[in-house]
Amino acid sequence: MPRRLSPVLGALILLSCLLSAPVAADGDLWDELLPSGEYYTLRGPAGQVLLETGRRIYLEDQYLSADNRLYEVVEVDDEARIARAELMEEVELEVTPWQELRRELGLTVIEAADPDQEKGAIALYHTHNAESYVPTDGTDSIYGKGGIHQVGAAFAEALRERGVTVLYSEALHLPHDRGAYRRSRETVLELMAKEPDAIFDVHRDAAPSTAYAVQLNDQWITSIQFVVGRQNQNLGVNRKYAESLKKLADDLYPGLVKGIFYGRGNYNQDLSPLSLLLEVGAHTNSRDAAERGVSLFAEVVDHYFYGPSAEAAERGRAGAARRSILGLLVFVTAAGAVFFVVNAGGFSAALERLKGALRLRDRR
Repeated sequence: MPRRLSPVLGALILLSCLLSAPVAADGDLWDELLPSGEYYTLRGPAGQVLLETGRRIYLEDQYLSADNRLYEVVEVDDEARIARAELMEEVELEVTPWQELRRELGLTVIEAADPDQEKGAIALYHTHNAESYVPTDGTDSIYGKGGIHQVGAAFAEALRERGVTVLYSEALHLPHDRGAYRRSRETVLELMAKEPDAIFDVHRDAAPSTAYAVQLNDQWITSIQFVVGRQNQNLGVNRKYAESLKKLADDLYPGLVKGIFYGRGNYNQDLSPLSLLLEVGAHTNSRDAAERGVSLFAEVVDHYFYGPSAEAAERGRAGAARRSILGLLVFVTAAGAVFFVVNAGGFSAALERLKGALRLRDRR
């Protein structure tokens, strides 16, 4: 667990963070909102759709797709809302322990000696409080606590059920405009004063329902997309953190995390190395599906920070067993085929034998 700071030192650090807040030269145009129902489409080198999102896409933005291919935006047509990206590399994801990420920034970490020690705290909040889900809420925006607050509550409850302390702020940062992130910055600082292990800003995207709808375990849920700001001093650590969570999610629930968008802006992630923005479905998905998706993600968060639960460990062992059995079956089948060809006197002779056996079966 991280070393707890004295109140005075904590206050000084928070004040320093507030005073050092990066100021965008473009007046926060990176957070300019699209008209309701409009979205950008990001296409890959072959014209394939990589991403559909209500966030503006800029040159040099990057996207790590579900299959862990990293693309970079090389062309943007703002009028048509279409961007084009080139493949940069195929990424082999790794899980970097969160304590190691803190050390990279010179933050003190004390390892927990007792594995049964009480779990730490995870902080949640909403920069865009009004975001809602049309099929369930009847509209994409509710002035005040929109449907996204119920998704946040489901996330909080799923964490609490796993023994995690949750610091959930439902503070309002209305209206939903370009100044929302400046207003939510104060909420982030207030949460940081309570020293959580991580902070999540819970949103929903604006895109067709098919962009986020996924079926897991015979149940429809929404997938989750991570958003990492490119313009902050913690980008390197934020990237490793996001990739670690995606790697774990890929292992536990393949398809739950649809990708990582590295976009222009900072999204207040300059305040904490373990801060992440979540897009839990889109306005076209049902809120119920979003709640199911974020509840599964709570297990990923718990696993990353506090170790695998018994059920996660069992699921991992079962998955490994299935892979081992499948591998054995493939090996036995291949070995049998080789044995048959060798004993028949070659591939052509083996093929003739097989045809003869099939003709004999048909006559019967």
